[in-house]
Amino acid sequence: MSVTVDQNSMYMLLSQQQESFKKAGYPDLKTRISRLDRLMAMLKKYEHQICKVVAEDFGTRPEELTLLAEIYATIEHAKDAIVNVEQWMSPEQRKAMSPGSEAGATAQIRFMPKGIVGIIGPWNFPIHLVIAPLVCVLAAGNRAMIKPSSVTPKTAELIGEMIAAFFDPTEVTVISGNNVSDKFTKLPFDHIVFTGSTDNGRHVMRAAADNLTPVTLELGGKSPVIIDKCTDLCVVALRIITGKLFNSGQVCVCPDYAFVPEEILPALLIELEKAVKSLYPTIENNPDYTSIVNQKHFRRIQNLLDDANEKGVKIVTFNPADENYDESVNRKLLPRVLVNPSDETAVMKDEIFGPLLPLKTYNQFDEVIEYLHTKDHPLALYYFGENETNKALLRDNILSGGMTVNDVVVQVICDQLPFGGVGASGMGCYHGIEGFIEFSHLKGVYTQTPFEEIAGFIRPPYNDAIRGMLEKSINEA
Repeated sequence: MSVTVDQNSMYMLLSQQQESFKKAGYPDLKTRISRLDRLMAMLKKYEHQICKVVAEDFGTRPEELTLLAEIYATIEHAKDAIVNVEQWMSPEQRKAMSPGSEAGATAQIRFMPKGIVGIIGPWNFPIHLVIAPLVCVLAAGNRAMIKPSSVTPKTAELIGEMIAAFFDPTEVTVISGNNVSDKFTKLPFDHIVFTGSTDNGRHVMRAAADNLTPVTLELGGKSPVIIDKCTDLCVVALRIITGKLFNSGQVCVCPDYAFVPEEILPALLIELEKAVKSLYPTIENNPDYTSIVNQKHFRRIQNLLDDANEKGVKIVTFNPADENYDESVNRKLLPRVLVNPSDETAVMKDEIFGPLLPLKTYNQFDEVIEYLHTKDHPLALYYFGENETNKALLRDNILSGGMTVNDVVVQVICDQLPFGGVGASGMGCYHGIEGFIEFSHLKGVYTQTPFEEIAGFIRPPYNDAIRGMLEKSINEA
């Protein structure tokens, strides 16, 4: 079970993990694989309960979505780590400095576990976004303390139950409860992983600074889609809507707004409406359509719409079955497109995290590049088109956490690509070998040559021979 504790008790749990970590010494391959195997077994055993409690926390959430995003994707990360962790652990040989390198001196990088990692999870994917980083944490040989989101309390309780059933608390433990995140971040961890909003990320970083604790921040921001000319709008619309309405837009990497050439805007609106209807013929009682997680977040999105209305923004609502229902009752918010909202509207200032898609028209591609240069670096960048010049402009000139060409969201599922942000969208990354490195200390080890006359060549008294050698090396550099 998860443990609800005060700060003193959290310190005690952390101390127990630290003591066990020190006593056990360097965790070997067998230990790491055992922990990853248990993690996979845990997810398989609790598969149906995970789907059930996540749906209860959201109100409505399709089982298939949870199976895909929370369980399948996480197990795939764990499988990849199990296959590759032996190679990742192997020391990396580097070239020793001359003249020692020519006389047997060696240099290498050894990947050392940092110790105890604090993992602070969000509510939108409450299982995956604590267990996926845990995969990398355990592969790197660390222990972990997990703080799930209190916005999804039933899932948080289940995470505690699952972890307790498969792990000793000195390996992995779970802290639950309201109003404990601040205390949790103040613990002297060896590393902290936080997934959430940019504002909360700043608070985590400030708290971690007091202990000089390194942080991995997986934040959000406004991930843009750029639609180029001469694209198949039917395919573009279907792929954008698939990503935008996945989990009803409650995804940190879902498209937040889209650029479209002005002349094809009318055609795109038609195709977007068709795409919504093909994926969700109805909304109100459709089990495939996820609810907004709670009333607080529903009101927040409604406030974005109210603000846009007050500012005269054209809003197109997609209601494929012409249903007439109170969206606030089951929090099934109809998909909407907002046409050319100004940057002064709230929907263009804040991350949306819901089924709203602002569309901004452009005439020249340079307009898009100039606009993106004025904004924070996004977590994801999406391009639809076949223009190699424009594709390269975005790929090579716009800094973003990741990028997908001719689709959205899928880059996060790829085990072999690092997942992380840059600037306001985060720092650090995990998944695969990058995650292993993120939670390891890269310890440089230099072994000196046994030849004393070479090892001691920099010792005084200095002479013309040493001076000549140094000057020659400098001049030939």
